[in-house]
Amino acid sequence: MKRVSGGAKTRAWAEIDLGALVRNSRAIRARAGGRRLIAVVKADAYGHGAVPVARALSADGCDAFAVISLDEALELRDAGIREPILILGELLAPDEAHEALVRELSPVVGRLETLDWLDRAAARVGRAAGFHLKLDTGMGRLGLAPEDLPAFLERLRASRALRLDGVMSHLAEADDLDAPTTERQRALFSQLVRRLREAGFAPDWVHLDNSAGIARGSAPGTDAVRPGIWLWGAEPLLAGEHRLEPVMSLFARVCHAKTVRAGTRIGYGGDFVARETTRILTLAIGYADGLPRAVGGKIDVGFRGRRVPLVGRVSCDLAAAAVPGSEPIDPGDEVLIFGRRGELAIPVEEVATAAGTISYEILARIGKRVPRIAT
Repeated sequence: MKRVSGGAKTRAWAEIDLGALVRNSRAIRARAGGRRLIAVVKADAYGHGAVPVARALSADGCDAFAVISLDEALELRDAGIREPILILGELLAPDEAHEALVRELSPVVGRLETLDWLDRAAARVGRAAGFHLKLDTGMGRLGLAPEDLPAFLERLRASRALRLDGVMSHLAEADDLDAPTTERQRALFSQLVRRLREAGFAPDWVHLDNSAGIARGSAPGTDAVRPGIWLWGAEPLLAGEHRLEPVMSLFARVCHAKTVRAGTRIGYGGDFVARETTRILTLAIGYADGLPRAVGGKIDVGFRGRRVPLVGRVSCDLAAAAVPGSEPIDPGDEVLIFGRRGELAIPVEEVATAAGTISYEILARIGKRVPRIAT
C-alpha cells in the first residue's frame, strides 16, 4: 500500500485510515467482553489491503487472523505476520495440508478427508498438525454435520499427530435481529462443544460470532470472536446504528466540467436530462473501478463539503455529478464517493443500498487500478 497522498495524476483512489481501523478493533474487543480477536482479513481485507491491515492490527495486539485460502495465508506469513492464521476455506489437496503445516498455519477442518491429509502431512514433517474443527450448526455449507461428530472424534483419537486447537461455527442470519436462527445455532454449538469436552478434548479456541453476532452480544461459552465488516466501520446489522469509524474513503478526480442548458441529456441512454442550466462534473471513476453501474442517479457524492447528486449512468471508466451554481471548477478537483472528508460523511451503506447489495461487496470490489493510500 502506498503511503502518499492522492496525486494530481491519480484518477481515483481509496484512502485507508489505519488509525480508525485500530480504534474500531479496540471498540469491538470491548463489545466482545475482552474475548480474543480473530481479525478476518480475507479478500485482501475486504479490499483494504491485507498486509498493511494485518500489520497495523498485529502492532496493536490482535490475537489471530483469518483468511479464506492457503494463498492468502502465505501472503501474510511472507509479510512477517507471526500470529496464528486460520484458513477458513477447506484445504483443496494433500499438498496444501503439507504446506500449511510447514508454514505453521491453522487449517479449518470440516470433513474426515482433510483430517487424513493433515495426519499424513504430520507424519511426513515430523510434528503434530494443529487445526480448528468447523461444525455446521445451520449455515449448510462448510463444516462437519453434528451427526458425524462421533466418527470424527474417533478418527482424531486414533492419531497421535493431530491436535485440536479450536472449534468454531458460522452464523447464518446474525444480521437479522428478528430471525430465530441465531439462538438455535448458538444453542447447538454450545451443546456440541460440551460433547467435545466430555469426550476428553479441550480446544484452546472456541469461536462463533462474526461482526453481527458481536454487535448483538457475544455467545456465552466462547473465548474469541471473528469480526470482519465491523472492523471497516460498516453497519453489521440490517436494522441498527452500530457503525464505527469508516476505514476506507473512496475518491475520484473531476476530469471535465461543463455548463449545460436545460434539456441536455447526459451519458449513455440519456437517462438524465437537465431541467435547468446545470454544471456537470465528469468523474474519473466507473464500474471498472468498483462503482456499481446500478447506482447512477441514485446516490449523492461529496464535492467541496456538500452533497451533490450522481446523475446518468455509471459507465466503465466515468460517472457524472450535477452541481448547482456557476462556481469555478478545475480538472483534478476531488470528489468523495463514500467515506469521510472533514465533516462530510457518506456511509458506504448508501452506495450498497442503491446497488441492491451489501457493504461487504462494495468494499471488496473496489478495483485494482484504484490505489490504496494509507493515511
